[in-house]
Amino acid sequence: MDKKTHYGTVTHWFTDLQRGSVLSDDHGTQRILLEAASLTEGYRNPQSGDRISFSLHEDSRNRLCADEATLLPPLQENERVEITLSDWNYQQNGGYGMHHVQRNSPIFILGQFLNDQTRIPENGETLEGRLVKHSNGQWLLVEVDIIEKTPTALPDIPAVAEIPVPPPPPPKLSKAKSTTKAAQDTELPAALPANRVLGGSIAHWNDEKGYGFISTENQQSVFFHISAFHYMSQRPNIGQKVSFYCNRPVGSEPQRAMRVVLSGHEASLFSERPYDYHEFNLNMRKLLCYGLTGSLYLSGVAYFSLKLASFYCLTSAAAFWLYRSDKQTAVTKSRQKQGYLGRVPEKKLHQIGLLGGWPGALFARGAFNHKTGKASFIRVFWLTVAANIAITYALLIHYGDNPIALLLKN
Repeated sequence: MDKKTHYGTVTHWFTDLQRGSVLSDDHGTQRILLEAASLTEGYRNPQSGDRISFSLHEDSRNRLCADEATLLPPLQENERVEITLSDWNYQQNGGYGMHHVQRNSPIFILGQFLNDQTRIPENGETLEGRLVKHSNGQWLLVEVDIIEKTPTALPDIPAVAEIPVPPPPPPKLSKAKSTTKAAQDTELPAALPANRVLGGSIAHWNDEKGYGFISTENQQSVFFHISAFHYMSQRPNIGQKVSFYCNRPVGSEPQRAMRVVLSGHEASLFSERPYDYHEFNLNMRKLLCYGLTGSLYLSGVAYFSLKLASFYCLTSAAAFWLYRSDKQTAVTKSRQKQGYLGRVPEKKLHQIGLLGGWPGALFARGAFNHKTGKASFIRVFWLTVAANIAITYALLIHYGDNPIALLLKN
């Protein structure tokens, strides 16, 4: 038996018998016999779960036994190590892997610590980086490099004399048969690499239906939905240069772009927040129209009742905040595939509009381009606006002599 160094985990150790067993990394579920005589001088008290290195030999009964068993040193902060990536969640932009030797605990990686921000690591790849200890006690890898696999050496090209003579060409087929055969031999375009940053331009976009296609640099067409466009208020336009990454194709399901940004905004591909998360990207014409409408209404209410106008201003500010919060949540959750989790219910948005907050809601819809395409919501929204105006008219003018109305009026 050779003296190759093996690694494994102590599964049992019986102190009274001075023997136990090891689960080797290289021998599947087969247990290796561990005896006190096979322990090194500095390692005399094994514990279940210990990671050890050892060599192998066979005893007289042909059993595999550990020899020269030594406790592996623990991981040290700031040392550079290699790990094998076990799982990567590209939506959360993070994952974890196992140290090649010391496998007691997982080591976590975040996308922001990758030195190469143009690609996403794939499961099974080797990563190298510096170990740091997180405040929660977990190991974290920073300054991470993806170790590329060494390409397989090409086989030697045979000498001319060794190259076999090709067989004679088959008889020519008729035109119909040859056309059929050519159609059968046509290969489908190869799938694009998953989770890697790719470039292209928007070749087709249907704004009404909210989807389109990207033409890659290799002239392949990739489907994408508006939810993959990583902006809060911008819309895609034909001809725009974009960067994106795709999912892995599953069965016959077509491949699609999971996240799309304009060229130059690649850093936001690795963030859950859209590129323009803190920007307004205002439509000035729409905002002026909406703002003028709301301002005229509040001014008219203030002419008759400053108290009611002040209340409407407060509800408008609350409505603006609710619409902004709902827009931010909608953009984030759509990319995490969590549906309406955390969203502001439409019923609540309509209620605050009915209470007088619709000028703020109108301004927010223009500022964030939110709730502007759903016809059912728009119909109910304008019904609440009409109802609020009718209630205000009744309080301040039609029933102006009512004692309650007199309390509100200037």
